[in-house]
Amino acid sequence: MSVDQAVPRHLSPPPSPRSPGRHIALAAFAVAAVPFAVHAVVWFGGYFGQDDFVITYRAAHASPLDLGFLFQEYNGHLQPGAFLLAWVVTQAAPLSFTVAVMPLLVMQAAILWLYWRVLTRLFGPRWALVPLYAVFACSPLILYPTLWWAYALQLLPFLLAVLAALHAHLRYLDGRGGWWGSMLWMVFGLAFYEKAALVPVALLGVTALLAPRTEAGPILWALRRYRRLWFGFAGLLAAFGMAFLVLTDSQTRTDTVTSRSMLEFAYKSIVDNLLPGLVGGPLTTAGGGSAIATPSLALRLGSAAVVVAVIVVSVTRSRRRALLPWLFLAAYLTVTLGLVATTRLGKIGLGVGADPRYVADAVPVAVLCAAFALLPARRLTEPAEPAPAPPAPRWRLVATVLTVLLVTNAMATFVRIAPALQFREARDYVAAARDALAANPEMVLLDGPTPDSVIISWFLADASASRAIGLLPENPRFDRPTEKLYRLDSTGRPQPVLTLTDPVAAMPGPAPDCGYLVEDETVRIPMEDTVSGRRIVRIGYYTADPGIGIVRLGDTSTEVEFDAGLHVVHLVVTGSFTHVDVTRDLDVTPICVTDIQAGTP
Repeated sequence: MSVDQAVPRHLSPPPSPRSPGRHIALAAFAVAAVPFAVHAVVWFGGYFGQDDFVITYRAAHASPLDLGFLFQEYNGHLQPGAFLLAWVVTQAAPLSFTVAVMPLLVMQAAILWLYWRVLTRLFGPRWALVPLYAVFACSPLILYPTLWWAYALQLLPFLLAVLAALHAHLRYLDGRGGWWGSMLWMVFGLAFYEKAALVPVALLGVTALLAPRTEAGPILWALRRYRRLWFGFAGLLAAFGMAFLVLTDSQTRTDTVTSRSMLEFAYKSIVDNLLPGLVGGPLTTAGGGSAIATPSLALRLGSAAVVVAVIVVSVTRSRRRALLPWLFLAAYLTVTLGLVATTRLGKIGLGVGADPRYVADAVPVAVLCAAFALLPARRLTEPAEPAPAPPAPRWRLVATVLTVLLVTNAMATFVRIAPALQFREARDYVAAARDALAANPEMVLLDGPTPDSVIISWFLADASASRAIGLLPENPRFDRPTEKLYRLDSTGRPQPVLTLTDPVAAMPGPAPDCGYLVEDETVRIPMEDTVSGRRIVRIGYYTADPGIGIVRLGDTSTEVEFDAGLHVVHLVVTGSFTHVDVTRDLDVTPICVTDIQAGTP
């Protein structure tokens, strides 16, 4: 037998309909159903916000065959899978939050099922697994930030990839599956989130924790026995690393990150964020954006005491067996927080430690490590152990009470902080604009900045009304020549642009009672000063008959429909110009341009 060949292992078979494990499975199903249902209800009550509008707008204006679209760098991330999924849901129903959420809900259901399958394959059906499973299934550290659709596009496929890879790896260790299954799932995960590069780390840790009891060096044993598998992962990671470096800009720090700031960040991430989240939540409020406000000192000390007690109990029961899982968890946290520190800490500051997005991936790892530390796992190359005896009723009661407390606390925390990521202001903004467009389909809007609650100004040109409402089925029109120009206010309601700020006017025209007479030749109208930047140009004119003309401002040439009578036309231009050229169609009667002003709204 090759040293790389998986040795059959008697992992736990699925419970028969009459086995005690069936009741445990039903309890686990109930535990998973509660957070899944609550999360779905809260999710459907939310809307797109921030990055969501930018991603859907780009998806609507791209092709799934456009590699530049799929492999674009987005805020330091390379996520072709996320952009492909965004394209699919946007093509199906633009700006339909329900349609956008549905594929992610399917992933969430698969994640919950896979995690329970992994736990029972490793430890058998035990009542002790139910509260541990509840810690993962109900964790506000996962449920809360995934209300943000753009982040859910990363985390949920990542969790699916990790757990599916682990499930495939266990089948491989058991001699029931191929070695390539876990690799394919890692590739899937990397298409959505670069943290999927940690999949081999998780698989190596589990393999080492399943090493025979006779092995003094379980990590070296796992590396040697399955070395071809790890070489395969190394090759995939090398290819991904090269592609990442080529397709993205280097993630440089804008500020110096000192060792002190890294320690403070680690403390805040673990003590203020991760540990309270593992015991059901901080029972605090949202802290702005996706961050959570720092829990009270009593809550932080209490959650830390619970976690320390679990570690002490596990080490007391089995020193050697319990230490390795906790050491593996410490190593995982070091790597994942180190990645955040080097790419985000210098840009955002210590506030990043209050954001559950950066520790959510550690939740399933922490629960799995706790299970290894507290429960006996069946070892590789060893025969199956007899099924565990049914627990005494009091222990079953303890597991039930503990599970109920965890679920209740976690759901209370989640419901309390969830409104901060439902983006209700963005939903109301889009709804108000849509109602106005339905009432006046011919309305032309000035594309301008949105409130920070819709798309924050950090997005620069993408923080605009066209990104937020441009995909509405009413087909809003932006920055087109029009007599009446509107701009959206902070609530999404259109307001007419009546006056211009800091206007630059045209020089008075030579023709009495006309200004500038546009006949057969192009007429050049000089401005009083140079006009630069993004400006609204308001042209007053009158003519006897309607017709088409051309207005040139610097490098911009715009076709304008002139109406009969006395009117104005608004043009939105970006650039620099010192004069305005106006040309009329020869079939149109002459036009009098009475005045021109260029300014901002």
